[in-house]
Amino acid sequence: MKNNQEKVIKDRLEKEFNSIKVPNGMKEELWTQVSSTRKKSGIASRIFPYIAAVAFIFIVIPLGLSVLPYDSEPMPNDHENIKTIEAVIKNNFTSPDDEWEKIMNNTDTEEEGEIKGLREYEEDLYREYFASDEAFDEYVSRYGSVVWIEPERHHYKLRALDIKCEKTNSDEIIYNFSAKVEYQKEGSSSAAVGTITGQANLNEEHKIEVMKINYFDLIDQLSK
Repeated sequence: MKNNQEKVIKDRLEKEFNSIKVPNGMKEELWTQVSSTRKKSGIASRIFPYIAAVAFIFIVIPLGLSVLPYDSEPMPNDHENIKTIEAVIKNNFTSPDDEWEKIMNNTDTEEEGEIKGLREYEEDLYREYFASDEAFDEYVSRYGSVVWIEPERHHYKLRALDIKCEKTNSDEIIYNFSAKVEYQKEGSSSAAVGTITGQANLNEEHKIEVMKINYFDLIDQLSK
């Protein structure tokens, strides 16, 4: 593992060294100084490799390291954005609790025909992760409790696993994501796993403006 890391670092340094634009005359000046030293004595010629190494360390490496990509760790903003996306997926693709079932079985409705207590329940789960009421309403109208209806009808419990997010190259804050979702039938000792994919557009405050999820393959699997 250590040798592999050293090779990766060496390859990166060589690549960056070759791409560095040194001011005109610097390389020639460095070579002139080293060459004149070599001519003065045989000792100098023997230590020439060390002089070159020192020159490399003090001139090239600081320049090279300043432009090395640090893609091994996400940026702080990435962490916050990913946490937001993960929270919504975990909440929506893990089966609801008994309170949700009581709300859905309640025959009382509100003025606009909505199920009494459902909006408040969904607000507790999702609202804080969305940029506006409009963004939240759009999400729960497509997903939210809609996701749970088929699994509950077929007596399956869901559990979100292994969520992966990757920022796109867009000028906007857009992430592609995927997740494994375990589904297990009530009374069964075995479980299966499906996959969902999607995309989320966030703002500077790490709140979701638009989120789209493709979960139909998962529903098809557990509906069979």
